[in-house]
Amino acid sequence: MSSAIEGRIVWVTGSGRGIGAATALLLASRGARVVLSARTSGEIQEVADRIRRSGGQALPMRCDVTLQAEIHNLLKLVKSTWGAVEILINNAGIAVFKKIVHTSEDEWDAMMSANVKSAFLCTQAVLPDMIEVQSGHIVNIISVAGKQPYESSGAYCASKYGLAGFTDVLRLEMRKFHIRVTAVYPGAVNTGLWDSVKADRSKMMHVQDIAKIIVEACDHPPAVGLEEVVIRPASGDIN
Repeated sequence: MSSAIEGRIVWVTGSGRGIGAATALLLASRGARVVLSARTSGEIQEVADRIRRSGGQALPMRCDVTLQAEIHNLLKLVKSTWGAVEILINNAGIAVFKKIVHTSEDEWDAMMSANVKSAFLCTQAVLPDMIEVQSGHIVNIISVAGKQPYESSGAYCASKYGLAGFTDVLRLEMRKFHIRVTAVYPGAVNTGLWDSVKADRSKMMHVQDIAKIIVEACDHPPAVGLEEVVIRPASGDIN
């Protein structure tokens, strides 16, 4: 049975490590042409090399997705190399875990920019081509912190609630153009996001687990839209 993503041009933001890298690798193994982006080139180049050694196609590009000009430069190169992006996976993001009273203005602004503004800018940039062909898929990797509050996460939760609201409105606006919009809400995943926090990472989910669900969401038949998926550890006391 052929894959619905085989040959498709898929852009994964924040794909140098963690969930983004695992998703990019799995997409490439399913035959997708994968655009990799991150603020530094070293890690995405390593992911691209792994994809190419396995016979896949990858286009690594350094890009700060909080800057509109860099996004437009990336898409210009992608279009001249392969064509227009057909699936966008907004995965880039950061986290600072502090109580509200201790959160600085700079930390607040950084999370809003990386977690919400980046998804807005990338989405807005790819939509004209998707609307023109009446096809496309936007997948926003949010967090269960976009559904429920957590202490010492005021700015992080605010950014994820914001991204969730943006995703819901985007879905309403894009349905008439046959553009699918999927919200993915992972619980605790063992990534570098937790490096500065004391937590039992042995109970967390693995990046490959999340990647499988993201790729499956992209691999549905065109007439099927998976609107939302919440992913939590199957057991234990961690979200």
